[in-house]
Amino acid sequence: MAHPVIRSPRLRRWLAVPAAAIALVVAACAPAANDAASSQPGTAVSAETIAQLKAQLATGQEQPEWAAQGPAFSVAGLAGKKILSMPVSSQLAGCDSMARDVVEIAKSVGMTESSYFQNDGGPAAWVQGMNLAINQGFDGVALVCGIDPAALAPQMEAAKQAGMKVVDMHLADVSEAASPLIAGQTNGQFNDAMRMGVAAALVDANGNAIDALVITSNENPPSIGMEQTVKDEFARLCKECGVESINVPIPSYATDLSGAVRSALVRNPDIRAVFTVYDAQTPFVLPAIKASRVPAKTYAFGGDEQFVKLMADASNPMGTDMGPNFSWMAYTGADQLFRVVAGQPPIPAAQAYSPYRLWTPANVGEFTPPDFGFGDSFVDGYRSLWLDVPGA
Repeated sequence: MAHPVIRSPRLRRWLAVPAAAIALVVAACAPAANDAASSQPGTAVSAETIAQLKAQLATGQEQPEWAAQGPAFSVAGLAGKKILSMPVSSQLAGCDSMARDVVEIAKSVGMTESSYFQNDGGPAAWVQGMNLAINQGFDGVALVCGIDPAALAPQMEAAKQAGMKVVDMHLADVSEAASPLIAGQTNGQFNDAMRMGVAAALVDANGNAIDALVITSNENPPSIGMEQTVKDEFARLCKECGVESINVPIPSYATDLSGAVRSALVRNPDIRAVFTVYDAQTPFVLPAIKASRVPAKTYAFGGDEQFVKLMADASNPMGTDMGPNFSWMAYTGADQLFRVVAGQPPIPAAQAYSPYRLWTPANVGEFTPPDFGFGDSFVDGYRSLWLDVPGA
């Protein structure tokens, strides 16, 4: 049976990028010129360091294995309870599918009245979703893809007073402390995605010094840490390399991003690495790189299907894209939510995450359905932790 969909009346398109449009945008410009300098070994990064970075990249490209992050527990008491699952925006395909998956997983353990909240993103829509959950007596709320609980502080307090458990899924980097505003959270390896990107960029440069551009979207908390990680890694590994940044808010990608990147590349044609803190920036960045004729590549966080698969086209200047599997994240988030609704302690934020995988042109052939290179051991793994499932 299809689960009920609760719609925000202000639903509008927000960063929706149809596949056909992506293909047209990416193919619109000629490929960038080759960079002859990087084919000659440089001295800015030692050969020993390059070898170490190559080893790290090889490990990052391996398929991750599922491991329990907490003990098994009884879910018998969840029967008859209900949760509301709300993505950061219904227009972000991966986050939307993850939010819907959380609902289906909840129903499978007896939370049959659980619902999905469709919304157009932004604090006003999130407040509406939280108020609905509080007023309609939901037992838990899943905030999917890092909705900042600080932007909803009054609603978080009202939820706490109502006895409702809120879990924020994929909220922050694993290095960040847990938010005191919510009952639990799951985090991500955001900063590791940038570390791997820096490693790949330096390997691609063959020991030569390069300049880098970081495109941030600082309204989303992980963006700030990812930018700093890029700066720190270059400072540690390549003293002669330079890093600059531009901030483009997510709703402005379609109107402002390509022009901002192209301007940056014109100002500094020594840029060889463009770091995108969300791979949803990709269809706007690639044509800017191609039009500039600067031989730069993208190094991204995300792992979203519609962008990773662009790597299969050798004409697209893409170096890496590292991210999670959204189905795996749905199970990780559901597990954390089930624990707190069942009265169990949450898994510590530093341990509650779904592992990322590094995608490059060398292994993108493994990014295929149904599991997109992650396997499905996490499904049986998590379900083995949920004891006394009603009706099982």
